[in-house]
Amino acid sequence: MPETPRALPVRVDVRMTEPEREYLTQEAIKRDMSRQDLMRKLLLSELDSVGPVKDYKPVVVSQGRDSIDRAMAAVLRQYSCVPASKLEGIICTVICALAAEG
Repeated sequence: MPETPRALPVRVDVRMTEPEREYLTQEAIKRDMSRQDLMRKLLLSELDSVGPVKDYKPVVVSQGRDSIDRAMAAVLRQYSCVPASKLEGIICTVICALAAEG
């Protein structure tokens, strides 16, 4: 696929633990640069200078839709003015945030 020049930078999402994020923040402060610039510099450096990456196991909630459906039913009982189509995204975001903390 040919590369096309972009006027805007491309956003890349990275998952890491809170201690890893804090470590990068401290390293960026030591070097008097932003965490974003530090990560960009590290990612674009020579591959030989980068150590191996530990295996990452993503958090998976195995209960399926049951948790989402129960939460939606509970919220809709209390707040009937909230449309269900808008509520599902909010509930999924909250469940993911709670799962990431746990």
